[in-house]
Amino acid sequence: MKRNIPWDLIISKLKGELTASDEQLFEKWLSVAEHKGLFEELQEVWKQVRAKAVGYTVDTDSCWNELMRRMNEKEQTESLNKPKDEGNKTTDNKHKAIIFMRKYVAAACILAVLFASASFYFGIKVGRPEVAQQTYTNWGGKSKIVLPDGTTAWAHSKTSLSYNTNFKVKERVVNVTGEAYFDVTHDKNNPFIVQMDGVRVVVHGTKFNVEAFPESDNIYVSLQKGSVSLETAKEQRMLRPGEIATYNKRNQGIQIEKGNVNLAVSWANDQIIFRNKNLEEISLFLSKWYNVKINLSPKIKDQFRYTFTLRHEPLEEILRIMSRIHPIEYSFDEENVVTIDKKK
Repeated sequence: MKRNIPWDLIISKLKGELTASDEQLFEKWLSVAEHKGLFEELQEVWKQVRAKAVGYTVDTDSCWNELMRRMNEKEQTESLNKPKDEGNKTTDNKHKAIIFMRKYVAAACILAVLFASASFYFGIKVGRPEVAQQTYTNWGGKSKIVLPDGTTAWAHSKTSLSYNTNFKVKERVVNVTGEAYFDVTHDKNNPFIVQMDGVRVVVHGTKFNVEAFPESDNIYVSLQKGSVSLETAKEQRMLRPGEIATYNKRNQGIQIEKGNVNLAVSWANDQIIFRNKNLEEISLFLSKWYNVKINLSPKIKDQFRYTFTLRHEPLEEILRIMSRIHPIEYSFDEENVVTIDKKK
């Protein structure tokens, strides 16, 4: 299914960015009646969400994984309502065709929303009349937004960013749940502050990564460039480039040590560099990068090591290459869960 729908052409068409050669390819695809109906559905969704769209970059593979998950859920739900008369092939085939088109339309609509709103859910939570809260939630992959002061923020999968509409008044405060990378615009008069659960990061102009998932006991701050201070109810600590700070939510303590900051922030640069990493380390990052669950056999967690650079390759291609280097095997189930084990 992924190969039959030219998602890149569709999105470029909706955005008015098709080249002459791509336009010919798109028109050929559109000549099929079912494709035309699908595109009309997309156009309607596009009209509804384009006013809320901001500058963005989307991880198409992760978006596709999310689409497949949602489409599988939809198929399972609709299968419960299938006609019981299996003997009537005409009726059954017609019903399957309807389910097929519904899946395509649902996938297309979800994808349109993901692309048009930068994989973000856009919301305004009104408080006082003069102040409102703007929230962006990234469901899958990674997405880029530009804040009102020009600061660039990358949000990873399952991440929410929010800030008040009076963002540039005295303090530039952003609340983060999940993982985000910031390239902060310098403004000595208005400090940039990232608030998380129990700790906040104060900066003036720098590049850093924060990881603050609700289910984790720890919050991590990795500094790539510049300087930041971490403030809690108990203490204030300075962080230097190349250092990673770990804040423990339970004891409210901060530990700072030298770490692999380049690896920590590499997801935002569209590449991950693995050097002599075991399968356990790689699997954790692949799981987050592609937004999939990976079940790794305990007996091979530290048995094999890999060195490679991950860019835009599909997950299955990466796993296939890894299985050629070392004797491992992998499989995907119906819910897109990956299982990795030693080859038998």
